[in-house]
Amino acid sequence: MNSEPDPSRLGGWQWAHRSNGRLTRRERLTLLGRLASSESRRLAHRLYAATGRRAPRTVDLDAGFEPPDSRFAREVEAAAKEQTPGLLAHGYRTWIYGRALAAVDAAPCDDEMLYAGCLLHDHGLMSPIPMEDFTIRSARRALECAQTSGLDPGDALRLADAITVHTTAGIMVERDGPLGCYIQAGAMVDLTGSRLWDLPRGVVSRTLRQYGRGGFAGEIAALIAAEADAVPGGRFALLRRCGFIPLMKLAPFDRN
Repeated sequence: MNSEPDPSRLGGWQWAHRSNGRLTRRERLTLLGRLASSESRRLAHRLYAATGRRAPRTVDLDAGFEPPDSRFAREVEAAAKEQTPGLLAHGYRTWIYGRALAAVDAAPCDDEMLYAGCLLHDHGLMSPIPMEDFTIRSARRALECAQTSGLDPGDALRLADAITVHTTAGIMVERDGPLGCYIQAGAMVDLTGSRLWDLPRGVVSRTLRQYGRGGFAGEIAALIAAEADAVPGGRFALLRRCGFIPLMKLAPFDRN
């Protein structure tokens, strides 16, 4: 496993700064191909689960799901509270789902870094800036928390890279590292219900009791649309053109 992803790759920290999140034609084609491949895999996995060929693994919800107790974690929690209540709760749900999927996949993932990345991954969405990808601002806020708490600079940059890459379609643990992949995986459970069938029984119901959705679907759809308008050549603009917002409306959480 590549534990140190190339920060200049598509979606990485250096790529985000170089491009401000705007995709070249070649990069758009690359992401469209990844989206098609990811959707094929998602449908195949869902079919296996529906036919009983895959059963969710048992994960102890009381082991490893307590928030980290460190100065860095407390700085992150304070920064996360700068977000709207909807985004704050989404960050916590993303962390629980991402952490659960990492356990299901038996994938090594730094708990403290995952917690920080999940809580702050959408921080920059609150204030769209024309021609600047929101993940840059999310990553900067995480870096500020890291500097204040004295986090190792290498870990801080790895976290920033994971935050900027999490909106990139088709990321893989082998190429992009587990941190960005499980931030994305947790967020996708909460946004679309993706991999919901892989979660242990009780994870979702318990999470929703603790961190309710309360109008989140409408809020996040509006924020994604605003980001797509602010960065028309960016990743959220591409996802919107591919039907991501209608896809979110098919998620099972807000139907009742």
